[in-house]
Amino acid sequence: MMPVDDALGALDARLRDSDYFPYYRAHRARYRSDALRVLGTMGDGPVLEVGSVPCHATALLALCGVPVVGVDVAPERAQATIDAFGLDVRRCDIERAPLPLADAHFSTVLFAETFEHLRVDPQFVLSELNRVLTPGGTLLLTTPNLYSAQNIARFLAGRGITDGLSEFSKLRTVGHMGHVREYAPAEVRRFLEASGFAIERVDFAHYHYRPGKRGMLARVVFAVLPRRFRSFQVVTARKIRPGPGLAPLG
Repeated sequence: MMPVDDALGALDARLRDSDYFPYYRAHRARYRSDALRVLGTMGDGPVLEVGSVPCHATALLALCGVPVVGVDVAPERAQATIDAFGLDVRRCDIERAPLPLADAHFSTVLFAETFEHLRVDPQFVLSELNRVLTPGGTLLLTTPNLYSAQNIARFLAGRGITDGLSEFSKLRTVGHMGHVREYAPAEVRRFLEASGFAIERVDFAHYHYRPGKRGMLARVVFAVLPRRFRSFQVVTARKIRPGPGLAPLG
């Protein structure tokens, strides 16, 4: 098993010429954090990553020796990375079709920066994640924090949290929806508890600092403010009962 930092070094070199390399560099710290959490909580079974493309986290986990399966609405968008690392990434529109995976097969599900993109049926998605998890299995969910400092500042300035035109345009430009909405921690908790999960831990993180004075200011702000105002919420939940067994809306 390759240590996470060594695996990141390997990714640095192998993704350098990829079209997704700027995205990888911007999210590298988050990938590292997610991988460490998976390694620290995973059980004996394989790991499922939902919303894989650009498959950086999938590749990182695979390099760390984790048996990982990815799911994405359009895996071919990252076909070069899938081929380069020999990844197992299945095609599925997770809001409209059941996961093409067996019941109670995975010990851990990584659901990172995907929940906020769901625009059809989040409850069905969580029901399916519950179905494929083993009893007592772990769900690691990360999503933007509605009550982040920058969101509060935007609200006070009379600006929206996201730009609807830009986010819906991503359906055509990148192949999936942008942010439909960002959730408060209490809202995420309600979704998970209704889907058969118990919250074990909620953390808050900020990974991306711009260079220059704005980045320095952000570091100071996030160092002074309580952690609950950071940009991302990181939720560790445990499957405590079967989910509602919902069928897709169609």
